[in-house]
Amino acid sequence: MIETRVTLIERVRDQADQAAWSEFFAAYQPLLTAYVRKQGISAHDAADVVQDVFARLVPAMAGFEYDQQRGRFRSWLWRVTHNALADWARRRAIRNRAEQEWGDRFESLANGNSNSDWDQLYRSRIIDVVLERIKASTQPATWSCFERRILAGRPAAEIAEELKITTNSVYVNASRVLARIREECAAFEEPLV
Repeated sequence: MIETRVTLIERVRDQADQAAWSEFFAAYQPLLTAYVRKQGISAHDAADVVQDVFARLVPAMAGFEYDQQRGRFRSWLWRVTHNALADWARRRAIRNRAEQEWGDRFESLANGNSNSDWDQLYRSRIIDVVLERIKASTQPATWSCFERRILAGRPAAEIAEELKITTNSVYVNASRVLARIREECAAFEEPLV
C-alpha cells in the first residue's frame, strides 16, 4: 500500500504546485482506478469516477490538515472515493430509469400503440395558428360572436343583447368564422372533426 508522505500532502495544498499534483496523481490514479474497477465499473466509467475524485480532491486538499490522531490519509481518500462512487451510481440509476422510460415510450410509439399525444399537440398548434390568422383579418364584432358563442359556449341570445345585434346575426357571424377556420385547417390537412 502507498504510504502517503506528509510533505507531498502539504505541497498539494497549493493548487498551483503542478509538480506536486503530478506526483500525487501518478501515485494515486492507478490505485483509485484499480479500486473503482474492482467494484465492477467499466474502464470508461472508472475514468469518469476517478476524474470526479480528483475534482473533489483539488479544493479539499487546499484546506486539508493532516492529523495522525484523526486517522490515516488513505482512509480519508477511500471515503472521498466511496462518495464519488455512490454519487456516480445514483446518477447512473437516474439516467437508466429515464432511458428506460423513454425507451418504453418510443417502443409504444413504434408499435403504433399511442401517438395521441403527438396528434393532440399537433392539432392544437394548428388551431392556435389558424385562430390567430383569422382573428387578425376579422371584424371585431364578428370575431366576438364566434369567440363568445363557439369558444365560450355562451347562449346566442345573451351575446346578441350584449352586442346589440340580432340572435340570428350571432349565429351567422359565428358560423362564417367557423367555416373560415375549417378552410384554413384543411390547408394544413387537418380538418376539424
